[in-house]
Amino acid sequence: MITSKNIFVPMHMRLEIRRKCNFFWLRAIRDVNINECCAKCFIGEKDNRVYYGTLHKTRAVVDIDVQQYPGIKAYYLCGLSEGFAWEQNTHVAFVPELNSHISIDNKKIKLEISNARRIHFWDYVPNPPGIFTENQRKCRNWIFANFVKDGRIK
Repeated sequence: MITSKNIFVPMHMRLEIRRKCNFFWLRAIRDVNINECCAKCFIGEKDNRVYYGTLHKTRAVVDIDVQQYPGIKAYYLCGLSEGFAWEQNTHVAFVPELNSHISIDNKKIKLEISNARRIHFWDYVPNPPGIFTENQRKCRNWIFANFVKDGRIK
């Protein structure tokens, strides 16, 4: 991502899977479409190294430099639990920030992202005009897409 100083901040991510999952995915979000749900509401580049490195694995490590592109508003890491139990899924939204660090260590994953700041959005309750399904309103991806659309990323 190009920061306000127009320089790239190199981010490094190490994701360790500790419990069987369906897969994780990582998106660089350029724009959003709140008429969609789940990953489809994010417009931007996807990093297939994360998807293929975690697909149906019980244990795995993905250790990568995060690919960056001009015009990206945020990054989103999503982990789909075995059986697609949404309450067990992992959601981490982040932006580059020099000398910041994201660290998550629980029974499902250990995640470290250097030069990144986590975006806390889970208390956000979007209320866009229009008719949206209950599934959309519960979807963490859709909620974050609204967070982005509403200009809440600082």
